[in-house]
Amino acid sequence: MSAAQQGAERRGPVLTTARAAEYCGIAKQTLYNLISEGTRPGVDFPRYFKQGRLNVFYASDLDEFISSRITPARAA
Repeated sequence: MSAAQQGAERRGPVLTTARAAEYCGIAKQTLYNLISEGTRPGVDFPRYFKQGRLNVFYASDLDEFISSRITPARAA
């Protein structure tokens, strides 16, 4: 699927970095760190887009990011 087709599937308002961090339950600086480290192999980071100088996020991408970071609890 092309990037244009993927972008067409996203609907709803976009979230700023501060709102996205609040949505994920993490600090804004943590989200900035994940974005800046996202180019390294093995580092998971949420998909974001640029609107001018701002990073913006869709809630569906943040949900996917959160679910990818959940690990099952170990049995005691």
